[in-house]
Parts: sequence; structure tokens; C-alpha cells
Amino acid sequence: MVETITPVVHGGSRRAWSASLAVHVFGAAIAAAAFGALLGAFGALLGAPWGRAGTLAVAAAAAVYLVAEFGPRVPVPQLRRQVPDWWRTFFPPRVAAFLYGIGLGPGFFTYLTHGTFVVVAVAAAATGSPLLAALLVMPFGLARGLTVIVAFHVRTPAEGASLVDRLSRSSSRIGWRVANAIALGAVLAFALARTSSISVPGESGALAAAVLAVTFGASAIAKLAGWTAWRRAIRSYGLPGPLERASVFGVPGAEVVVAILPLVGLGSSAGLLALSLLSAFSVAIVIARARGDRRLDCGCFGAARRRDYRVLLLRNGVLWVVAAVAWRAGQDAWALGSLGVPRGSELVPAAITAAGLGLAAWVGTQAIRALGRRDGE
Repeated sequence: MVETITPVVHGGSRRAWSASLAVHVFGAAIAAAAFGALLGAFGALLGAPWGRAGTLAVAAAAAVYLVAEFGPRVPVPQLRRQVPDWWRTFFPPRVAAFLYGIGLGPGFFTYLTHGTFVVVAVAAAATGSPLLAALLVMPFGLARGLTVIVAFHVRTPAEGASLVDRLSRSSSRIGWRVANAIALGAVLAFALARTSSISVPGESGALAAAVLAVTFGASAIAKLAGWTAWRRAIRSYGLPGPLERASVFGVPGAEVVVAILPLVGLGSSAGLLALSLLSAFSVAIVIARARGDRRLDCGCFGAARRRDYRVLLLRNGVLWVVAAVAWRAGQDAWALGSLGVPRGSELVPAAITAAGLGLAAWVGTQAIRALGRRDGE
């Protein structure tokens, strides 16, 4: 992408390149701010701010990725793909530069080498404030957009390709690791200084329910998007025919319910349902191990990757603890109880909302089917 926003692409004109750079940075900044606002709004739906519990969650994320900078591999959520290459051939240079900025701003939709942005995203959701979260995430997009300045001296397409190669190698250099480690260490120290313990049970319960909503929601979406891989994974457990057919649809359906319950104020119920699901998953893993299989198809996030059964049980154990906290410390307060039947002037907005939800559901279904057909090709 960097090689498309260079002076050589703009006929050697520094002024034209500067204009494209400006709109690129602007696009990255506003996209990051919008993404931050969404995180803040999502956190508010899940009961944020979570007080000391939320601060400890930020500290835990910072600690995990701080350790990762010194060797251990920790997954970083990302799509691992570049922004569409065809934009630079279909759109004028400035429009393409703006769109590239929009694509880079949210972070998770492309490549991420370090986990620093994950910590920023957790902190943004923990604020429970769309405005504050937008201000928190926007600097990330701004910094990402400004990296294009390194292309200032590129004068030929070959130099642009060479620059891209150098940038891809530089992300793993010790200097960047040290810089990220310092930033993560500062976040960890600040978070720990803000709190020493969790004194309000409701805070930890709400946070645990939020973790369940994100985890189970992401797992359900991954299964629906990678339907072929999910069916292959569930088939590898050797379940009886009727139970296998029920699990293919029942597991992602139950995960969707777990993800929705905290959004409507039923965090404790979400924890109890998650405990039941995790127990059933663990029993299936133990039965498969008893047949002699040490490595099993995961299927947890739609991919049929084979993992050691102990890793799967450990993951379930960690989530079991989170679910137990959500069940025992969380609350069930039906958030939609104050809503009544639309009347009078409320009928038109209600009808538009219902139509919009129906359209979104239809589009989502068509997209999932298209992805399933692609997986089967």
C-alpha cells in the first residue's frame, strides 16, 4: 500500500503527493476514531465502565502482550490481509489514498505485528464512553497514517517495492519491540497504580459477562462464516449421528445466545449457560481422547486446526472460571423491561428499525452462504 502513495505515483509532484498524504492520514484518523466510538458504545452496552475490574482487565492485557514482546507467542486478533489492491487502479490517487487510510484506521482489519493496539481496544471498551474511546483510539490511526511519510524519497517503482520489503522486515526488529514493551509497561504500571483489588462484586461480574459476550460471539460468527470447516471439525469427534447433526446447528446457536444475554442485562444467565456449554465441550474432548486421539480438531472459532487435547481443556478451564464469575457475581436485570409497545409517533421509527434489522439479517445470511460456498470450492 505504501508504494501507491509516493511522489513517483503523482508524477514526481511533491504538492500532489502531500495532498494525498493529508487525505490518507485524515482517513486513517477518522476511521480509528469511529472504531473507537463503536468500542466505547459496545462497552456501554455490556455495562462499562467496570471500575477496578475494568482497570485490571486492561492491566492483564498489557501484561500478556508485554511478555509476548520477549519471546512467547501470543495471538493478535487480525484479518491478516492487505487493503484491496484494486482501489489504486480504479480510483484517482487521492481517493485511493483516502480509502487506504479508512482501511488501515481500525487496525484489526489488516496486519498487526504487536499487541499494543489490542490493549488500546480493551481500554476503549472499558471506558463505556464513545467520545472518550474515540479520543483514545484516534492517535493509533493517526500514527499509522503518518507512516507513509517514509516514502518521501521514493522516486521509482523499484524503490517503492524495496521500501515495502524493508518495512515488513523492520516490524520484528528489536527497536520496535523495545518501544512497544515500554508503552505496554507504562500502561501496566498506570493500571496497577489505579487499583489494588476488586471491591465491588458487580464490577467483576459485568466484566466477566462482557468477556463471554465477545468470546462466544466471535466463535459463533467464525463457525457461521467457515461453515464447511466447522462441520469437518465436529465430524472428527465421532459423535452419534443425531447428536452430531444437532451440534452442528445447536453449538453456534447457543453461542449466539450467550453473546446476546449480557447485552440485554442477563449477565448471570449468560455465565450459567456458558458453564453448561463448556462442560459439554470438555466431555466431548475427554471422550475423543479416550478413543486414542491426542490431537483434535479445534473447531472453536470455525477452523479445523488440530490441537493437543490438553490445550483445549486448559482453554475451556480458563473460560469456565470467567463464566463462573459472571454467574455468581453478575446480575440479571432485564434491560429491555422499560420498553413498551410503540404507539403514535413511535410507529414509523419502529417500523423503519424493524425493516432495517430484517434487511441486515438477510444481507448477513447471504454473506455467510457466499463464504460457505467459497470454502467448499
